Parts: sequence; structure tokens; C-alpha cells
Amino acid sequence: MKFGGTSVGTPERIKDVAKLVMSRGKKNIVVLSAMSGTTNTLVEICDYLHKRNQDGAKEVINTLERKYAGVIDDLFGEYPEAKAEADREIRGCFTYIRTFIREIFTVFEEKEILAQGE
Repeated sequence: MKFGGTSVGTPERIKDVAKLVMSRGKKNIVVLSAMSGTTNTLVEICDYLHKRNQDGAKEVINTLERKYAGVIDDLFGEYPEAKAEADREIRGCFTYIRTFIREIFTVFEEKEILAQGE
């Protein structure tokens, strides 16, 4: 099963996907792609970095990170251990994206950033 975009675009939609997967009553392989709007935002970050506008890229990265922090709060607010694990994972992704804020930014770095949506 593969889900992405609007099917995982909000915490409520993610919960619906989880219910669907669990209702199948058997083991499943589940692939989650980027949440709605994430790929476009990653492209926007890359555009800023290609233009050497590091401040613009940082602002968009911070905004996207806050969005994901809110999703984590909505999904795991009642489960502190799961929330802490999700926070660590997301922080790691955004820390990695921030490593590309530098003078030289090529198509290779762009591919690395875009892959973070998956």
C-alpha cells in the first residue's frame, strides 16, 4: 500500500490511513510518500539555494519544520515516547536539509533534498 499527498496531508488523514491499514487484518507493506505540499516546499527550498538566497531557504525550512512538529504533536501528543522518537527523526531530517545551506548548490544536492520528502 502506498500513500502520499493529500491522503497523508493532515494528522486526521494519517489516522484514517492507519485505520485502513490496520483493518486489513494481515501484515502489510506500507509506503508513505511526502505529505501534501511537502514536495513543493522542498522544491522552493532548492530554488532559494540555487539563487544563493540562504536566508530565504532557512525561513522556508523553519516553516516546514514547524508544520511537521505540529503534526507530530497532533498524532503523538498522548504518547510521549512515540512523540519523542518522531521529534528526533524529524529533527534529523531537517538538520540534514540544513547542511545544504552553503555557497555551492548543484543538482546533486537538490536530489538529496527532494529525496527527504520520501
